[in-house]
Amino acid sequence: MEKNKIMQTGLFTILISLAFAMNVCAQVSLGADVVSRYVWRGTDFGNAAAVQPALSFAKGGFEVGAWGSFAVDDGSANENDLYISYSSGPVTVMVTDYYFPGYTGNDFFGYYKVSLEAGEVGPHIIELGGSYETGPLSVSAFYNLLGDKTADDSGSFYLELGYTPSYSVEGVELSLFAGAGNGFYTLEAFDEDDVFGVVNLGISASKESISASYIINPNQETSFLVFGYSF
Repeated sequence: MEKNKIMQTGLFTILISLAFAMNVCAQVSLGADVVSRYVWRGTDFGNAAAVQPALSFAKGGFEVGAWGSFAVDDGSANENDLYISYSSGPVTVMVTDYYFPGYTGNDFFGYYKVSLEAGEVGPHIIELGGSYETGPLSVSAFYNLLGDKTADDSGSFYLELGYTPSYSVEGVELSLFAGAGNGFYTLEAFDEDDVFGVVNLGISASKESISASYIINPNQETSFLVFGYSF
C-alpha cells in the first residue's frame, strides 16, 4: 500500500514540476466546455450535463495539463485527470492519470488495483496512448497499464480511427470516428467474458464555439446526441 502511495505521489509531483518548469516561455491554454452529456468512447458517464475545464502548458513538443468533467447533478460521476504528452510531426505519445474523486473515496494519493473477486475498484487508472495523423486520417490506441484489470486479468485496450475532411460545409467542420475496445468498454459486469467489440461510432460537427455529436454504441445497443459549447 505504501509503495503504491509513493508511486502516485511521485507521478503527481513530476507532472506539477514539469508544468512549473515549462511555464518559462511556455504556451498556456485554459478554457472549459459545457456539454449536455459526458459521453466518452461510447459510454455515458454521469447521465447528466457537465462542465469540463482544462488547463495546459506546452513548450516544443511537450505538453502537461489537467482536464476534468464535473456533473451538474450531485449524484453523477466526476473526473479530474492529469496528463503529459509529446508530439513529433504526425506522432503523439501520452500518459494519462484518470482520477475519479468520490467514486471510491477521495484518497488522491492512494492507489488500488481492481480485484475481480472482491469487486474492488480504485480511484486512479494510468493509461498509455499514442496517435498518428496523415492528412484527414488518424489512428489512435490506448492501453490501461495500471488500475484496471478485466476478466482475462489484463488492462483494457481501445483503438479508434478518425476521418476529418479538409473542407467545411457552410462553415461547419465535420469528422467521422469509429472505435472498438475490450475490458470495461464492453463488460457490463466483471464476471462476463472479456470481448473486443465496436463501442463508438459517430459523426461530430462544430462551428466556432458550438459542437454536436451523434454517437452509436453497438455493444450497448444505444445512441447519444451530445451538444457542447466551448469557452
